[in-house]
Amino acid sequence: MKTFDYIILGHQNPDVDSIVSGYLLEQYLNRCGYVSKFMIPDSVIEEENLRVCRKYDLDPMKFQGSLPDLKNQKYILVDHHERDVVGDVVAVLDHHPTSKDIVLPYYRNERFSSTACMIVEDNENSFTKEEIELAVLATMIDTVSFHSSKTVDRDISWVERMVEKYQFDFSKLYDDGLCLTDISNPTSFLTHGLKEYHFGDKNVAASYVSLLYPEQISERLSSFFPLLQNYVSDHDLELFAFIINDMTEFQSSVYYVTSSDVVKRDFDHFVSRGNEIIPEIEKKLLKK
Repeated sequence: MKTFDYIILGHQNPDVDSIVSGYLLEQYLNRCGYVSKFMIPDSVIEEENLRVCRKYDLDPMKFQGSLPDLKNQKYILVDHHERDVVGDVVAVLDHHPTSKDIVLPYYRNERFSSTACMIVEDNENSFTKEEIELAVLATMIDTVSFHSSKTVDRDISWVERMVEKYQFDFSKLYDDGLCLTDISNPTSFLTHGLKEYHFGDKNVAASYVSLLYPEQISERLSSFFPLLQNYVSDHDLELFAFIINDMTEFQSSVYYVTSSDVVKRDFDHFVSRGNEIIPEIEKKLLKK
């Protein structure tokens, strides 16, 4: 296998920001003279993420492949900050600040609306118009078209400048940013956008659906909870957070599922999984 100065990895079950930021960082590093490769080791990429990336001429499947079994391989993580690999993680670019003390040669984990935005903002001259549009797309999707509490005002202004400068179709980007979820198949939508988190010996998972009409599944939820509770038991989880985003009122409900209980909490705004739900769970678990 060809050797690389750096292999770039997004998180498991990569979403659009993970895919776009990995691709953009690969392009940037190679233009700077490094031999880098963005890779997606996941055998399956969610159809929704494939569809929207391909709509903007980016095919995630071309990055799929097995990671090398090389102890001297260096990795850069984007859109997450922890990953077990054979080799060394030498850098992180993430937008999910954590209380964990992470020491690496390069570590940047700041509040941005997306990791792609972090990579491109104030560095636009290093990217093509098409790549900048991908960064705008990732920002729209990660903030649910600026309705998520994850949104940073500075990044709204950046998107507005990029749309005006390059005459991007903002209506198209806005609609794609909403990312409504197909709920026809319970076994797939219950783990839609699944991410796993590890806090010491405690493991947590979270997924979400975004719906114009949450009542589409609210009446059926009680029949789905045993499936999530089985998932908790089978994967040795402390908790599974299942998030329902109401795309009409832009509010959220979170179901905290354990092997023995389900607790619902309603929010009067569109919650951010990475900036609100998971940090809150982390604090509670670390206090135990």
